[in-house]
Amino acid sequence: MQAHQGLLILVVTLATAHFLPLLSSYHPNTILSLVFKGIAQRVYQSDSTASYQILSGTLAFILPCLTIVILCYSIAQFAYYPQWLGGLILYLCIETRVITRAKRISTLLKQEQKSTARQLLSSIVARDVNKLSSVGIAKACIDSTCLRTVRHYYLIILFYILLGPIAALSYKLLLICDHAWRKELKPNSQFMIPLKHTIYAIEWLPLRAFVLLMATPLHGKKVVHYLKRYARYFYQKNSGWVLSLFAANLNVQLGGPCFYLGQRFEKMRLGIERHPEPSDIDVLVNLLTRIQTFFFLVLMLFWLAYTLGIAFLTL
Repeated sequence: MQAHQGLLILVVTLATAHFLPLLSSYHPNTILSLVFKGIAQRVYQSDSTASYQILSGTLAFILPCLTIVILCYSIAQFAYYPQWLGGLILYLCIETRVITRAKRISTLLKQEQKSTARQLLSSIVARDVNKLSSVGIAKACIDSTCLRTVRHYYLIILFYILLGPIAALSYKLLLICDHAWRKELKPNSQFMIPLKHTIYAIEWLPLRAFVLLMATPLHGKKVVHYLKRYARYFYQKNSGWVLSLFAANLNVQLGGPCFYLGQRFEKMRLGIERHPEPSDIDVLVNLLTRIQTFFFLVLMLFWLAYTLGIAFLTL
């Protein structure tokens, strides 16, 4: 009965998130992002020593995240239907409008409305977008869509299924904090090191398992080649794994140098193929649809195996 109820909650939550998503203007994540941004503005001191920045950065994300997690956990203890409360947490954590924004950016680029495309892109990326060309906008959109879809959708679902809603919420809070801080601080800031290392450690195993699993029905050999040649040398190895998966299957070059707060950061390019074009965003959307179908088929197979295993043990 518990397995059937868990599946029902998951299906209802995902269907609601896809067909009735909350707008960012009144989404709780927007409020949390403003809170984390305000904390960084109050605590961060660029002229402080590296040890002070690391200590303040650690406390700046641990204390607010821990407060929210403890509050949600306490509420769950008094809830009449804690499983459905967990479904609500999942609904608020997963992000389903990433692909919609990518489609909108693709349409704007095809209509030569680059300024509007940059404005929309600036709401989802931390890099500077004011001087990006059509190719730069398309590449930044593809990079961001790949990374946000994997982290803010698939990994959230995996954490929810394997470790429960509190684990999914904790991971989501770290992602929100990271994005809010990167809007205010440069990627090489000592203040962000503890947060980046925490996220890296938490998602290390599930992210790699997801990439390897999704590469199976796609160009698996090419993905493995990209992982060996590019991912392990990428500035952020977890992101390198994700971008390697998509660069190998889109046959375009991803990654590359970026500007953050007016400063150029040299980042590795993944692949030797051509630069992406606006039409490649549509190809990415089709690829994400195939990945989503395969992902949920795998989940159904695991659920069936789990249900049959439980029924066999109870005989």
